[in-house]
Amino acid sequence: MSSSSKMLVLSGSDLQSIPETRKLLVAAAYGQIPLQQAAAAPELTSKPVAPLIASSPSWTLSYGDNLRIYKLDTALRLLGQLASPLQQPPLFGASAAEKAQVEGWLSFFWSSVDLPLQAMQQHANTNNDDGKDPMLDGEFTSALVCIDQHLLYRTYLVGNAITAADIALAVSLEMAMTSKLWTPSTSSSEDEGQGTGSNVYRLYETLKNQPWFNGVTTVPSPASAAAGQQGVLFNGPAPAVVNKMYRRNRIRIKELIANDGTAYIDQSVSVAGWARTVRKASAKLLFIEINDGSCNQSLQCVLNATDCEGFEGCKTSGGTGASFSFTGKLIKSQGSGQAVELHVTEAKLLGAVYAGDVEGTTIGGGFYPLSKKEHTLEHNRDVAHLRARTAIHAAAMRIRHCMAYATHNFFHNHGFLYIHTPIITGADCEGAGEQFGVTSLLGNDHLKPGVQLPVHLPPAEPDKPVSKSEQKRLAKQKKKGGGDPNKPLEEEAVVGAVDYSKDFFGQRVNLTVSGQLNVETHACALSDVYTFGPTFRAEYSFTSRHLSEFWMIEPEIAFADLSDDINLAEDYLKYCVQYALENCATDLEFFENSPHGEPGLRARLRNVLENPFKRLTYTEAIEILQKAVEEGVEFEEKPDWGMDLPSEHERYICEKVFQQPVVLIDYPKEIKAFYMKLNDDGKTVAAADVLVPKIGEIIGGSQREHRLDVLKERCIESGLDPRAVWWYLDLRRYGTIPHAGFGLGFERLILFVTGLSNIRDVIPFPRWAGNAKF
Repeated sequence: MSSSSKMLVLSGSDLQSIPETRKLLVAAAYGQIPLQQAAAAPELTSKPVAPLIASSPSWTLSYGDNLRIYKLDTALRLLGQLASPLQQPPLFGASAAEKAQVEGWLSFFWSSVDLPLQAMQQHANTNNDDGKDPMLDGEFTSALVCIDQHLLYRTYLVGNAITAADIALAVSLEMAMTSKLWTPSTSSSEDEGQGTGSNVYRLYETLKNQPWFNGVTTVPSPASAAAGQQGVLFNGPAPAVVNKMYRRNRIRIKELIANDGTAYIDQSVSVAGWARTVRKASAKLLFIEINDGSCNQSLQCVLNATDCEGFEGCKTSGGTGASFSFTGKLIKSQGSGQAVELHVTEAKLLGAVYAGDVEGTTIGGGFYPLSKKEHTLEHNRDVAHLRARTAIHAAAMRIRHCMAYATHNFFHNHGFLYIHTPIITGADCEGAGEQFGVTSLLGNDHLKPGVQLPVHLPPAEPDKPVSKSEQKRLAKQKKKGGGDPNKPLEEEAVVGAVDYSKDFFGQRVNLTVSGQLNVETHACALSDVYTFGPTFRAEYSFTSRHLSEFWMIEPEIAFADLSDDINLAEDYLKYCVQYALENCATDLEFFENSPHGEPGLRARLRNVLENPFKRLTYTEAIEILQKAVEEGVEFEEKPDWGMDLPSEHERYICEKVFQQPVVLIDYPKEIKAFYMKLNDDGKTVAAADVLVPKIGEIIGGSQREHRLDVLKERCIESGLDPRAVWWYLDLRRYGTIPHAGFGLGFERLILFVTGLSNIRDVIPFPRWAGNAKF
């Protein structure tokens, strides 16, 4: 094909009204890429390489004789490939990691910036107003707050130079300003949790003042802002959430008070929540602070008997804990401690607190378990059905939600499939035997006395004596066995033992300790998978790091080794930390200043992002610990090669020696599970534990043993009959592959991010030995 036919041509019937064209033109100018404009696309000389994905696209980017592009992200990627070699770094970043971040931001802008702008413009056109629909404006504002937090310590969105992500955002903001849908805040803020928009405005001004940005004069309307914008994700972007039938009949306090309530000032709004405090200033004046759980900050509501309908019904509520619904005008606060307050015109007491007496029949707060005073975390655990109303547990649950969302988002966008593994299982993944049995043999009535369990009985006496020849024949048949030699023989009955063949499943089953073995089956067919579900350990441990019921995240990657596994673990952990810093800023600030939290929490989390994880072998770690002992450091357990490192050793390495997360690899085979790949030295396995400050081990992983003969030997060495895991060995028998994976205890992740000290405070209803209330 001649060089002349390799011209980029941007065509469309009305390019001025298409927002994607502005982004393409600016990106082309930045990359010094010649880009012609035409009313119609050049005719195809052959079958197009790129399929037609739309029957009547509003714009087309043509390259050469047979390439037609109709999607913004694809077009931007092509521009990145064609950009001048003098442009460094390229439009999509300087590395594969930066490229993935750019594409992630493009997807975010499409769903969280451009779609709300489009809807706001349509609302403005329909209602002939300024487009300030509270819900739509709230979505747009929330997105800007998130971006503003990300830019708190950065000049650009990705890396240290302009990328396609910065250009896409700047053009969207330009359209919003042109249509008067966005009035940026230019004031700085020392409060990390508020996100005033000053950092977003700084980025916008930086790009707006570039000559290549101003050199393109097309400024389209945002009316079709989402038409072609789709960030490239491995599993594709999620569709935008559009309210079709469901709409809240109230505004969440989080959206209401964002940016000091500027989006709702002097507007009539409805809110609902539970009272944190109720103060009677006089017989005709009430101050009620309510919280709806959307954020840690409460909203002060002022009720004046002279202009508040329902005032009398709210006077006797029982105080803290009562639930209310208010409608009124949001105004700037006349007192200190809050930027805005609600002047209530309609009030309704939804639920009073009946704690005036011990029986709970009289309105009052004397016996309310969570009165306004400060309570210990131990007390809160005793009233776990109510502790979500406390500030500390509510903040922990919001962060827990965000970490769960970040987990699914991370793996989905990396092309992983979410696999639901069974909770009831006949396998013991860790071989520890600390499992909860599941049975129906006890019946449904737990108060029924004299329950008889079925047991194996002695073999019945034969009706007539068995001849010696018959005895020899039966013995020979038993020795020879039958059926598949790789599958377990029928378990030999032990007289007097429970006969589980009479149980619901026909065998002994337990609650799972891990979904790993099951999820490996799907990794050996679907490549990259993960499971995220509850697991159970019948372990009599009462430490602040252990639960009997907890959640595990267990990815499994095909065609991978231990190095790939470690890289995935580091990326995942850093992604969760970054997500928390950018989306949970106010809750992290709360934990940092809480007596139950951790001073310097956010600085510790930023340290995780700013430094690569230190990697060293188990043997090197033992040598470091032994040297520390020689220098006078005292441990409860003496460090020796071959021991399973206790928490004090793990924390010393990452807190005192390196002051950052550490990855230990190549553990002695005797202290690790049978499925971990045996190293060439024959003494260690390809295992890796990620150790973090404050927690110790947070991730444990390994390359899996994919060699059938070696895996059988490891089973025998570990005291496991290979036939008991015949189906697991089948994965090595039929098309084996190298693969690896890890497990992360979800509650330990929440501990790490929140700075809390006890794992029982980061799960809604903790279970440990002796406790299964609620």
